[in-house]
Amino acid sequence: MRNWAIKLACLPGHVCVAYSGSPELSWRFIKDFRATYPSGAGYDTVISFFELAGRKTGCDFIVGFSHTGKLVSIKDGLRCTGVAKTHWIGDFVAYKRFCEYQYRKKEKPEHGRAISSVMFADEEKGSPASDIYSIMRNVVADREITSVGGFVTVISNRESEFRFSVYSDILMDWPIELTSGQDIQLTDKNNLISTGENDRFSISQISLGYYNINMCAIYILKGNILCLLSEPDERSDGCVIIKNVAPNKIEETIDRVIGFPSRALSLIMSSRKETIAPFRIRSPNEGLGLNLYCEANTMK
Repeated sequence: MRNWAIKLACLPGHVCVAYSGSPELSWRFIKDFRATYPSGAGYDTVISFFELAGRKTGCDFIVGFSHTGKLVSIKDGLRCTGVAKTHWIGDFVAYKRFCEYQYRKKEKPEHGRAISSVMFADEEKGSPASDIYSIMRNVVADREITSVGGFVTVISNRESEFRFSVYSDILMDWPIELTSGQDIQLTDKNNLISTGENDRFSISQISLGYYNINMCAIYILKGNILCLLSEPDERSDGCVIIKNVAPNKIEETIDRVIGFPSRALSLIMSSRKETIAPFRIRSPNEGLGLNLYCEANTMK
């Protein structure tokens, strides 16, 4: 958490790896894989490589294969088998809290104060990214869980490659029609507006337009802060923080820092008090009214 380490890596052969444990040791093996198999490797070879990496480093891995749409967990140096659709590595207490949020056994940290509206700009139809992200962001925001922090980074397969997803996470005010003890339902007839507390609040993930590149950015609208996350090397720990970056300057700022055209894909949304007037839903008799302002959008 202190080093803002990127936790996902794209590798040759349509492979993506997430790790839990030492960033330094994990990335050493990630780089060794790329050097040893510059054109990728077969399924069994990839699994064996990271099983060995797990035994030597004490780190755990989740290995994703784009061609087959398959995830494999490697814990304590061995491949795990199970029927669960969700793969988890790392702190068990955090995973228990993840399940509580997933099955709605615990109120979200912002419950009664705000509604989180997450918009994924380019996910495939039926993608679980939004649901899983929404749960994970609650684990990160939960102050009782000290083993996690930072930002939730999402990556998914596009055709035969992996690419960081483009999303914008906006906080809207808690509906005035509901008390803090009530839960919002899809059949409710509410308007989510901005009164000021969540004005312009937005955390967005920006993807460089290239497939299989270990680089993405997180943008915090309130402070105009751009965090560029990349593969750590001898020159950098992989995190560059640039302040006072306006939404319409994101792409050119990234280009200047990395030294080549990034083709950055971004969607920066927010609620803005000064441009939004309350309104009432007249038809249909159910559903949520969202007042959103587009701060920046480079999606083609």
